[in-house]
Formats: sequence, structure tokens, C-alpha cells
Amino acid sequence: MACAYAVAPIKASQVERAYFLIGAVGYDVDPCAWRQVCAAALMRRHPSPFVKEIAVVEDSLGYIRGIAILRVRHHERLGRHLSVPVFVVASAGDPRGVCDALLEYLRLAAFNRHCRAIHVASLAPDRWPGADGEVDGIIIPLR
Repeated sequence: MACAYAVAPIKASQVERAYFLIGAVGYDVDPCAWRQVCAAALMRRHPSPFVKEIAVVEDSLGYIRGIAILRVRHHERLGRHLSVPVFVVASAGDPRGVCDALLEYLRLAAFNRHCRAIHVASLAPDRWPGADGEVDGIIIPLR
């Protein structure tokens, strides 16, 4: 069912709808801070130092079903990798399809950025991602 979803960098028209999903999983970020994070991601000429891109999964009806924040990082063991401090999927009917669509987008993003792996951090709503690296989660090696 991955073809039923469009995955792309966040658009200005999706910022408010995406905030509801971020809030639903419990991240303690206020709407103003969320808008600032999105504004940094939307400004291609002046990217934020830690948020390179916010990707959203949208279904055919225009509902936001998933969000990922991704950035390229370097780690002494992993080397150049795609760090994903926020990975949220919200679908009662097709969580696997939404997850597959988002993971495929991340794989392509990692490939295009010459990364050797993808690090998806564990869901930690009490810890909004900062500039320092995450220490938990899963690592998906790429070939």
C-alpha cells in the first residue's frame, strides 16, 4: 500500500497539521517552537544546524500519517549516516504501509547523501531532539 502515500519534505501548508501528530505522541514542543523548526527546514538557503529536513507522509485524503526529521551526521563507528531523531507513524488502518513508505524515503535520502547507515532514535517524547547525538534506537546498515 506504499503507493497510496506521498512522502516528501514538509510544505508550509502542512506545518500546522503535522504539529498535531507531533503532539499526539507526546513530544513536549510548543506550537511556536514547532513552527521555528519547520521554518528552518523550509528555508533551503539557510538550513538549521541540526534539522536538515522534515519529511511527511500524506495519504490520498490529505491526512498526515507519518513524520520523520532527518539529518546527516558523522559518528566514529558508523561513519557518515542519516540520523532520524523523530520517526512517527500514525495509522490505525495501515501502519505498515505508512512505515514502509517513510523508510523507503529515508533509504533514498541516505543513498543520495552517501550515507552508510540510517540511525532511527527510539521514541522519547520527553526528549525533543537537540544538537547532540542520540545514543539509543536502531541502526539500519545500507549497502
